[in-house]
Amino acid sequence: MPFVVLHTADVHLDRAFSAAGMSAGIAAARRQELRDAFRRFVDLAVDSKVDAVTIGGDLYEHERATMDTGHFLREQLERLGPVPALVSPGNHDPYMPDSLYARMDWPPNVTIFREPAFRPVQFSPWLTVWGAGHDGPTLRRNLLEGFRVEGAGRHVLLFHGSDTRAVPPGKPAHCPFLASDVRAAGADFALLGHYHGARVAEDSAPVFAYPGSPEPLDFSEEGVHHILRLDIDEARISPTLIPFSRVSYCTHTVEVSAFLTSESLRAAITALPGEGEIVRVILAGMLQPEVDLDVQSLYNSCAERFRYLEIVDRTEPGYDFAELAEESTTKGAFVRLMLTRIQRLSPDDRGTAEAALLYGLRAFERREVSA
Repeated sequence: MPFVVLHTADVHLDRAFSAAGMSAGIAAARRQELRDAFRRFVDLAVDSKVDAVTIGGDLYEHERATMDTGHFLREQLERLGPVPALVSPGNHDPYMPDSLYARMDWPPNVTIFREPAFRPVQFSPWLTVWGAGHDGPTLRRNLLEGFRVEGAGRHVLLFHGSDTRAVPPGKPAHCPFLASDVRAAGADFALLGHYHGARVAEDSAPVFAYPGSPEPLDFSEEGVHHILRLDIDEARISPTLIPFSRVSYCTHTVEVSAFLTSESLRAAITALPGEGEIVRVILAGMLQPEVDLDVQSLYNSCAERFRYLEIVDRTEPGYDFAELAEESTTKGAFVRLMLTRIQRLSPDDRGTAEAALLYGLRAFERREVSA
């Protein structure tokens, strides 16, 4: 019979969810959904009778974590009974003197790796799991450098780190490593946390996997999210991503150039798929001068249909400035004056003048002017 591990990471309990426009009530509901996700993870572990549970860091967010969350985690992990739960703290939940990991009295089935050095937990003569944990939020060194597993049988690593081939531009790497480092350490596989998108590294054979966050956390994490099942026997190791998330983020782009009224634009937004979901609408294209676009008013009339709605205005004014400048009217003189001034300004200063030009044109049309 294979040894079965259920693995998750990057739950981010107590996340702020402080996106612009997200109310305190919605943010609180999102935090509850993260708790529900972890509870469902434990439910699946119990129902599936797995042999061990592993958590690859960022289980909670240290700066916001409460003792209520600590007691919640203890209660959930205690439900596993004798099933071992191995936790590798990450950069958002490092093991520090004031962390929940240090302050809580954990049940005997829980092992928390307190140091950035691999320590073994032997499950059988042929299987050892080696875990390491962050002891601060900025651990930048490769934990696998100079490390080598000891003993016969299968060896699985558990840590929170950055596959250096996938570090986003401008982002720091936490415990950076390569697939070759896993092999050089003599390990058969690494269970990881840090990246929120699920990924099983495939070469000639998979050597590590990220389950991703069990629920999406923002609009950069659209699509289904997963947890990971790892089946281990003496002949092979088989990772399987399990679709798990219940929350959905989705983004729609609405091209505005065909709309002549704000009402038709409102109708287009309310007709979008995603009722009851977390939705971002990007307004793009040339906006006809006749359309009174008030994003707040548009939000107020559409938000009730969605669980959470964010409207991003990326439209461009539909005025033909060259044509307006040819008019022998006060409006034409105003446009000529403003265009001349804009051309003389530096790129950093043009934004304010261009906005003033648009406000002035709205005033000529006897329309409301608002910033």
